[in-house]
Amino acid sequence: MTKFKRMLKQYLSLFFLFAFGFVFAQNKSFVYELKYKPNPSKDSTSKAKYVLDIAEGKSMFRTLKDKEADSTFHATKRFSFMTTSFKDFKSVSKNLNTRETKKFITNFQKLFTIKIDEELVWTIEKETKENLGMKSQKAVTNYGGRNWVAWFTNEIALQEGPYVFQGLPGLITEICDSKNDYVFSLVQIKNSDGKLYEKEKELAISWKQYEKLARDYYSDPTREINGKNFGSTVMITKWQDENGNEFTPNFKEWNEKKQKEIRDNNNPIELNHKIEYQ
Repeated sequence: MTKFKRMLKQYLSLFFLFAFGFVFAQNKSFVYELKYKPNPSKDSTSKAKYVLDIAEGKSMFRTLKDKEADSTFHATKRFSFMTTSFKDFKSVSKNLNTRETKKFITNFQKLFTIKIDEELVWTIEKETKENLGMKSQKAVTNYGGRNWVAWFTNEIALQEGPYVFQGLPGLITEICDSKNDYVFSLVQIKNSDGKLYEKEKELAISWKQYEKLARDYYSDPTREINGKNFGSTVMITKWQDENGNEFTPNFKEWNEKKQKEIRDNNNPIELNHKIEYQ
């Protein structure tokens, strides 16, 4: 067999392997558990379940609750109530053909996206281990000012993974940063309806614009409900406690409490875009 024929055979084998992997993924949802440290100076961690769906040359990575909300929107064309938050992300979408990646951030019923331009350069190592019953191989990369260790399996021939991570010759089954502040682990593969339920009506912003929005929110976290923002879609004229008794809220106290919470839990995935609040 000539060298050309061997190369052609290897190419065709890889092509059919990844084509099969993509077809397989159309009817599967990959569930990941995220363990993260909101405050890196403390040992306490939080957990959340996310799902990775793939269809029509695109993928969506979001919480299970967020997927339900997106499905409801596609059926009713009505937004579910979204809280104001400038935490890391609500979800991430990828175009698997162009490799364009964007993360979503919500501000009440306003939906923003930030395009992720940072290139992932992987170094594949020889070390292997078993994840979810599948042989996985080690790879390392840098992203967002952090060093990351990933484990991928070519038993599922998808160049995909949680959050913004992609580009390895197999599905990422686990990835964590060197400080273990963020750990994504594949915990379940289940059947899906094959629909992506993409988000709509988002506004693209830059990191600089994101920082301004986040600082504006920090300066007055209750502005959407305290009557100062007349363009708000949420206006509460009467406040009641759990017993139905009306009361006058102390917005100053609420703001100070929320601002402290933001300062104490300021550990974004993208450390290179961390905002220093005072």
